Amino acid sequence: MKILCSLGTHTQDFSRLARAIDDVAGKNDDYDIVVQTGFTNYVYRNVKNYFDFCPKSRMEELVEWADILILQGGWGGIEEAVDKGKRCVVVPRIEGAEHVHNQEQLVRKLDSMGCVIGCLDVDRLSQCIARAMNMEVKPLEKGDASKIINDSLNEWFG
Repeated sequence: MKILCSLGTHTQDFSRLARAIDDVAGKNDDYDIVVQTGFTNYVYRNVKNYFDFCPKSRMEELVEWADILILQGGWGGIEEAVDKGKRCVVVPRIEGAEHVHNQEQLVRKLDSMGCVIGCLDVDRLSQCIARAMNMEVKPLEKGDASKIINDSLNEWFG
């Protein structure tokens, strides 16, 4: 199983997900894991293939290569992956500690729509990956994205 884990490009640390994917890598030799670390400074013990940033074309190649994507809860990466029909496990960053806003609402909504597997507890990352292996990705219908974003923004700032 080929897994691409992207911690995103946001400047706040996301060691919580880095540690979780490192633990998964240490328990499963069947996974070929690549991690895009961004600004997170975590020392991996088990993940052997990781990098901070790369050109967009290289990231697109890795997305195509992967069977499963593990993403942080930023809309850009999720939207591109769902559009390509990729199986995604999405871990929302925690507001304040890991991001400037709450990503959980978006992740919960997309999970309820069957577009992604929302992983709200990184201690359950292995189980979420197992669920993703068998998921049938439901595409976003035209107009869904703007409704989700507008609903979220109204909740956050309304």
